Amino acid sequence: MAVASETLASESSRKISPTDIRQSVISSLPKSNGQSAHITAILDVTRPFDARTQWTFVAAILPGSHPDGADIQPVDGGPLAQCFVNNLASHCTFATPKNDMDWFSTPIELYSAEVVFRGANSTRPLLMITAGSAHGGDGGHSIFTELFTYDRRSDKFHSVFSNATGSNNNQKTRFVEEGPLRGDVIVDEPAGCCYRIEVYRLGASGRYASILRYRSYTVYGDGNPLSVSDSEMPEILRRLGLWHRGDALPIPHEGCAPVMRRGEEWCR
Repeated sequence: MAVASETLASESSRKISPTDIRQSVISSLPKSNGQSAHITAILDVTRPFDARTQWTFVAAILPGSHPDGADIQPVDGGPLAQCFVNNLASHCTFATPKNDMDWFSTPIELYSAEVVFRGANSTRPLLMITAGSAHGGDGGHSIFTELFTYDRRSDKFHSVFSNATGSNNNQKTRFVEEGPLRGDVIVDEPAGCCYRIEVYRLGASGRYASILRYRSYTVYGDGNPLSVSDSEMPEILRRLGLWHRGDALPIPHEGCAPVMRRGEEWCR
């Protein structure tokens, strides 16, 4: 028992190189016609989450091809594999599209992988992954957003939020890192002339759940340069009891002098 414990402690303290991690992921993923997966991102998540053992997030493109609206012929690149690597053990997930239409709901490209924080002073971290699908003829595609938390007791990462939006109508999934909604997620999706606004919050279940849903004052194509979540921020906060008419308006960015017009916020 003592020897086993000493060996485990020695392994957990030994820093595994990115090269070895890359090779571990490539070896664990399927090949096609002699081609291996291509690593596109590698992120050490051990320190930000104070993980008990070494954890790394790795994104890779599987070999293959997919349809694209801008090209008649398929273009290079298979599905996106998203891997959590514990020391050298790879835990990867990826889709296996069965027809051309499946590619428009399948992640094929990593847009970003970053650590965000629910708490002040860079506390209560989450890993936020954003990816995209194949593009259609109008350039539209699916944008996928997923949040992961780390459970120190089990020494594992778990998904706590996931959704997908389109891309052509100013819709967005926004993680809020400051202000009264710190740690919440705002999703705005087109709904006819306006938008469906939905706010999610991490609950006792350990997953994000909807706490607010309504139809926006913001009208699609009304010329407001602010994002929908910024133009709707006074109404979102009002409905959650965090802002009252007559209070100072939220300032979306430096240099903006906010004013209200027809129920939505604008910069003067």
